[in-house]
Amino acid sequence: MSKKNISTMAILLIPIGIAINVVGGQIALVLKLPIFIDVIGTILVGALCGPFFGGITGLATNLILGITAPTWIPYAIVNIAIGVVAGLCAKKGWFSTIKGAIITSVLIWLITQITANPVTVLVYGGITGSGSSFITSFLLATGQGLWSSVISTALITETVDKFVSVFIVFAILKSIPKRTIAKFPLGEDYLKA
Repeated sequence: MSKKNISTMAILLIPIGIAINVVGGQIALVLKLPIFIDVIGTILVGALCGPFFGGITGLATNLILGITAPTWIPYAIVNIAIGVVAGLCAKKGWFSTIKGAIITSVLIWLITQITANPVTVLVYGGITGSGSSFITSFLLATGQGLWSSVISTALITETVDKFVSVFIVFAILKSIPKRTIAKFPLGEDYLKA
């Protein structure tokens, strides 16, 4: 990692990203929403600072949330993967256009499917206590199998959640003044776009 990628702005943005994630996650948990809105900060840090800082933000978020709700800890792998994918997509310039944001949403959604569904089934038996567990429980009650119920639920909830999260970050990036965005490790990429 070069010195250019380790900037004060990147280090300062990590706790802000964590706070955004924690607030979003707590709102979703308290309101039992069928979406999670707990990775907006991870995606934002990845988009501005790269995959390493995005992954660190994801890991720290889940460890902090795990202090009061240990069910978050196994999902750290998901949040790390989201931060890494967001950072890699940002390096390709995909947060600069709508088409790129759609591609980024699909990739983040895909990595979430690959990492979260096994955790939900193997660690929690399909039911985590989140708002989406209501959908899984309903599908189980209708006779669907465990894996099928969890995957079906994730297809519904994660699709909405990840697209909404990426497009919120896309809007934030578009609203950051050029003088400010240039201070972040990937900021110059946004100025070129």
